[in-house]
Amino acid sequence: METFVVEGRLAVEALLDSPFEIVEVCLEQGRHSELLARFDQDQVPYRVLKKDELSQDRGYQFRRGVFAIAARSQPELLHPDASRVAIPVDLADPGNLGTIIRSAAAFGADGVVVEQGKGADPFNAKCIRASATAVFRMPVYEVDSLVTEIESLKERGFVVFGTSLSDSAVSIREVEPAKRSVVLLGSEESGLPPEIEACCDELVRVPMIDGMDSLNVGASAAIAFWELWG
Repeated sequence: METFVVEGRLAVEALLDSPFEIVEVCLEQGRHSELLARFDQDQVPYRVLKKDELSQDRGYQFRRGVFAIAARSQPELLHPDASRVAIPVDLADPGNLGTIIRSAAAFGADGVVVEQGKGADPFNAKCIRASATAVFRMPVYEVDSLVTEIESLKERGFVVFGTSLSDSAVSIREVEPAKRSVVLLGSEESGLPPEIEACCDELVRVPMIDGMDSLNVGASAAIAFWELWG
């Protein structure tokens, strides 16, 4: 069973409310005692450890007093009525990926899709923190092939918008939002791969003043979501 670690009271509480299976929770003695009743109520296995024991248990220093080990699982298929999907492509920084997941949730996305084994892990500790627990409140789908997934979404009636700095990209302000849409976001260094750009119905860019050619991908994502979904 593949697992991941969730650190901090707010993140652990969000995990408790999610569909993920909790393997165990470790709590620092004298901290976050309000969680104990919840653990007992939900029949969550837990241990109460001294501060030094808590750090030794996972091999590095925890500073938030509680962490959980959860089983990694794939959510069910995207709901038939879904209308908003975000697809970050090969993002190396888990902080950026977490920020995009957070923004996607804030603007009503029905799910985030990533390609398994490429880019940052959506259940990396930094990604979980940057998502502000959104990774537990909205499904994140890991697929074998983004090209295959995008084509499948197009067959279901989704319009695919790809953020791009290419000459063929139009200002996102000029684009007509679609009833069902996908927003693709490439890495800051190389943008969308050619095979992914080729899947897009429309390439869009965020208009900026002269002298600025790009934004952090997390900032670009929030603007794109607002323009297309806000």
